[in-house]
Amino acid sequence: MKKRTLILMCILSLTLTGCWDSTELNDVSIVTGIAIDPGKEKRYRLTVGYVNASMLSPQQPTEGAPVSIMSLEGNSLPEISARMNIGVSRKLVFSHTRALYINEEVAINDGVGSFLDSLERNPQFRNDFNILITKGDPAEKFPTINDPVEKVPSLKVQKQVKSLLEGWGGDPRVRLTDFIDAIVSHGRSPVASSVTIKGDPEKGKNVESNMMTKAPARIMLGGIAVFKKDKLSGYLSMEDTRNYLWTQKLESTMVTIPCANHGKEQKEKLFFDLAITNNKSTIKAFYKGDQPHLKVDIYSEARLTSMQCKEDLSKKETYLDLEKKSSKYVKDMIVATIKKVQNEFGLDIFGFGEALYRQDYKKAKEVEDKWNEEFARADVDVNVHVAIRRSGIRGKSFLSELPASEEE
Repeated sequence: MKKRTLILMCILSLTLTGCWDSTELNDVSIVTGIAIDPGKEKRYRLTVGYVNASMLSPQQPTEGAPVSIMSLEGNSLPEISARMNIGVSRKLVFSHTRALYINEEVAINDGVGSFLDSLERNPQFRNDFNILITKGDPAEKFPTINDPVEKVPSLKVQKQVKSLLEGWGGDPRVRLTDFIDAIVSHGRSPVASSVTIKGDPEKGKNVESNMMTKAPARIMLGGIAVFKKDKLSGYLSMEDTRNYLWTQKLESTMVTIPCANHGKEQKEKLFFDLAITNNKSTIKAFYKGDQPHLKVDIYSEARLTSMQCKEDLSKKETYLDLEKKSSKYVKDMIVATIKKVQNEFGLDIFGFGEALYRQDYKKAKEVEDKWNEEFARADVDVNVHVAIRRSGIRGKSFLSELPASEEE
C-alpha cells in the first residue's frame, strides 16, 4: 500500500510544473504613466514613466528620482513598446498603468481610436487607468512632474482625480471600455478628463525643487474634453463638468447659492452653502410629433454647511424657502450646460440617445444616423428637487445676532 502511494505521488509530481513562467522583480520595471505625442519623424512619440522601486523602499530608500522616463518614436504603440529596451534594461510591465496622457494635437488631428484599439487588445492593460487629454504642454511633460506628497506622478494624478470626484465632481469617471463603447454608440459621444500644468514644467521635473512647500509646477485638472467619435472637438469648464455629472452619477459636491432670489441685484452679496450628500438622476428622450424633447429629473439630498442669510433657521418655512432657491439655482446651471453643449458642440455627451433606444426603439432606429442633429435642436426640460436634511451641528446662526451694517 505504501509503495503504491509513493508511486502515485511521483506520478502526480510530474504534473506540478512550478513557476516555469515566473519573472523576478529585479527583471521588470513597472510602468505607471504613458504619454502620447505627435512624432517628428514617425507618427507617434511614446513616453513611459516607470517606477524606480529602490527609491520607494521604506527601509533603505536610495537617492534620485522615483520615476524614470523613456521616449521613443514609431508608427504604432505595440511597435514602440516592443522596442523600448533600446534604452531600458528591464522588461516593462504595463498592468499597473494609472494614467494615459494624450496630446490634444494627436486627439484633434489623428484621433485616439488607433492606439486605444491596441490598448484594448493588450492583456497587460487593465481597465482602471485614467484617460487624460493634455492642454498647453506636450504630453511627455506630465509623467515627469514630481509632487511634494506623492512620489510617483501618475499615482498622484489618479488619487487627485478620485479625490476631486468624491468631494466636488469634476471627473467623468471614464475608463477604456467606457470610451470605446461611446465611440461606437449612436446615442452618446465620448468624453475624457483634461489636465494642464500650472507653473514651470522644467523645474517641476527636478526632484529637489518640486519637493519644496510651494512646488514650481503642479498638474491641474481642467474639466472634460468632448469628442466626436474618436476626435477631440473642444472642452467644458470644471463648473460645466460638475453640471454634466449631475445628470449622470454625482457622488457629492458643494454648491454656493445667493440668499436673494437668483437673478436679482443685491447691495451686499450673501450666500448659503449646501453639501450634496446623495443624488439620483434619470434622463429621458421622446418625441412630440417631429420635435425631440429631453427631460432630466434630479433629486438631491443636502446638508447646510454655511449660512450668511438673515432667515431664522428655527422655522420650517425657512428650510422650504432655501430648498426652493436651491432647486432653481441648480436647475438653471444644468439647463445652461445642456444648452451650451447643444449650441457649441451639437454632440450628445449625456446619453439621451441611449435613453431613447430604451424608451422608443423604433424611433431611435429612425434617427440614429442623425441623432446629434436631433439632440442639438431638442427642447430641454430639467426638474430638480433639493431636500435639505440637516443644518450641521447648530440651527440658528450667530450671524443673525450681529448688528446690521451701515450700508443696510
